[in-house]
Amino acid sequence: MTAAPAEPVIRIAGITKSFGSHQVLKGIDLAVGKGEVVAIIGPSGSGKTTLLRCINFLEEYDGGSARIDGVEVGYKDTADGRRRRSDRELARIRVEAAMVFQQFNLFPHLTAAQNVMLGLVKSRGKSKGEARQIAEKWLTRVGLAAKFDALPSQLSGGQQQRVGITRAVAMEPKVLLLDEITSALDPELVGEVLAVVQELAAEGRTMILVTHEMAFAREVADRVVFTDQGRIVIDAPPATVFDDQPNERLRSFLSRFAAFHRPR
Repeated sequence: MTAAPAEPVIRIAGITKSFGSHQVLKGIDLAVGKGEVVAIIGPSGSGKTTLLRCINFLEEYDGGSARIDGVEVGYKDTADGRRRRSDRELARIRVEAAMVFQQFNLFPHLTAAQNVMLGLVKSRGKSKGEARQIAEKWLTRVGLAAKFDALPSQLSGGQQQRVGITRAVAMEPKVLLLDEITSALDPELVGEVLAVVQELAAEGRTMILVTHEMAFAREVADRVVFTDQGRIVIDAPPATVFDDQPNERLRSFLSRFAAFHRPR
């Protein structure tokens, strides 16, 4: 007997989101399987970050469904209709979709190790001793063994972002959400952060990343999703997106990135 296909780790169905009269997401459908790396690209204002934030309900979606491992994230069905989940329920679900932000969002009064430990203690119920061991293991892996007790102000931008990635990965989430994680970095620091992400991808971690690093998306992603005006226009393997460029709007977008401009 053939086994039934596994449920995607992330399943987005018909997600809509408006800010006032401006509709940012216009019915997004997206499924991401275990171990897949999906890169989301597109012009500013196309809904990329909003979509990412809807997945773990940092942004409340108006319509549609977002599920992590089959569990609806923001709402639940009751006898009285769809209801927003309690903050306690949301916190329990949200840890399965850990997010790394553009602006590192570290607590400035906590050391690198303490920033990583906080979620492990508060959300995963680890003892401080166990959380410290996990934090030290992961900080060592990303090249920050000498920075366990450094405050964010004592770290470079690239080091702060590596702490941010470590904080997310240490929680062992079902999916990592990476939102333009190199956009706030000086160019010479971008490589050290992308190298960490590439290692995580090679380990088979499920990731959705919003990025303007086209060469990186091409190299690390299993699929590339191109969004425009609140809709997914293309969802295809990197070779199709970057070589075949089947859509005029996509070709126009990629022409801004010299490495991918090919006269037709």
